[in-house]
Amino acid sequence: MQKKSSLRWVIALVVFGCLATLYVLSLALTERNLAAKLAKVKKPAVIDAYQQLTAELSGVAGTVPQFGPQDDSEFKGFPEDAAEIVAGYDRLFKRIERIEGLADYDSSYQDPPDDWSDEQRRRVAEFLGNHQDLVGEIQRMANRGGPLSALDLSQGFAVDLQHLDTLRSCCRLLRADAVTKASEGNHSEAVEDIIAGMKLGDALAQEPMLISQLVRFALYGTMCDAVQNSLDGGDLSPELTSQLMGQIDHADRRNAFAESLAGELYLGLDQFPDVEISGGTAGRILGVPLRPWLNADKGGHIEVMSRVISAAGLPYYEAAPELNRIEGGGGPWLLPRTGMAKGILAPAFAQSCQAQARHEAMLDLIQLGILIEQHHARTSSYPESLDVIARDLGTSLPVDPFTGEPYLYQSSDDGFLLYSIGQNLIDDGGRHDSRSGDIVWRGEQ
Repeated sequence: MQKKSSLRWVIALVVFGCLATLYVLSLALTERNLAAKLAKVKKPAVIDAYQQLTAELSGVAGTVPQFGPQDDSEFKGFPEDAAEIVAGYDRLFKRIERIEGLADYDSSYQDPPDDWSDEQRRRVAEFLGNHQDLVGEIQRMANRGGPLSALDLSQGFAVDLQHLDTLRSCCRLLRADAVTKASEGNHSEAVEDIIAGMKLGDALAQEPMLISQLVRFALYGTMCDAVQNSLDGGDLSPELTSQLMGQIDHADRRNAFAESLAGELYLGLDQFPDVEISGGTAGRILGVPLRPWLNADKGGHIEVMSRVISAAGLPYYEAAPELNRIEGGGGPWLLPRTGMAKGILAPAFAQSCQAQARHEAMLDLIQLGILIEQHHARTSSYPESLDVIARDLGTSLPVDPFTGEPYLYQSSDDGFLLYSIGQNLIDDGGRHDSRSGDIVWRGEQ
């Protein structure tokens, strides 16, 4: 009996020793692989710039090193008067927050102008008449660019982004003013409003978070709506056309979006333990034996996010096959809790590339639509094909970011139909739906 008991102990010790050896080996291997992947993650230069700006505004300038050539981004640093610009936006945003009744007016001009009732138009016109100085202040700050706020990125994903909601109110106000001015025949000031709203979107290109870029697309969408509801190409002088086209040409089509994903990856690594295991002390204790799997998941997240970032820098029609593979997931997960980052977050980031493609399509359609209307104003007929206006565009015709093929165009004596095939990759014949159907110039014809 005693011999059997001793044998059991020997077997148990051998099994434990084998398991411990396997654990140590797997831990060492995953630690080494993770370290190699972490070494390839570059700190975006803009993150250093925000850290420097935050330090300066808190009175401890110099404690954060200036950023160097740590990545391949086009970010060249904030202007010397960045602190003054941030202070200007802070004053503007606080002024907007203090305006009595702004929420009621905001709800009025939040709807597309085509949907405004006569009462809404009256209220909007009254509000704008009383706040033209505010419109002017928004335009002045938009012309100064960014940064919009001194983002404290040490807070990770808990960073304060309240300015994003205020920016959307600013753009809705500019849209309302543009529609009102254009209805009065004042196309010059309408274009000034529209360009100011687009410049507010440009200022967001400097923020290294995906949500900021999605709001940037929304701001441009609001101003595109202003163009479609207030301006006909035939109403624009060559000077106004040049100004509007120049602003659209200047708009960031892809770089800022890809760099925001790089920012998400870098900032998210500090938050990764919170994503992997939660539950206080129990979670931390549980994390010890699971560390090899957690290391592997963190490394997998880096790998998948790096693939998303690389794909985001390509035209969508080129990136789509890789993005579809990422959205499909990377295989089975031994630990459901640890699969969240790679299995949920990365595919969500991949899907956001469709928003970038919609943004690109919208900018192209504005330019093409205006030039088609101007051709009609000159000749009393619509061009038979988009090739006719290529010379007016000053460059080769853009292609639909979803297909890589020319935008779809049909003309008749009464009008024209211009649209992108959209993310469902199905020609719906101009059925307008920016989320699933075609993306149509001036909506459904």
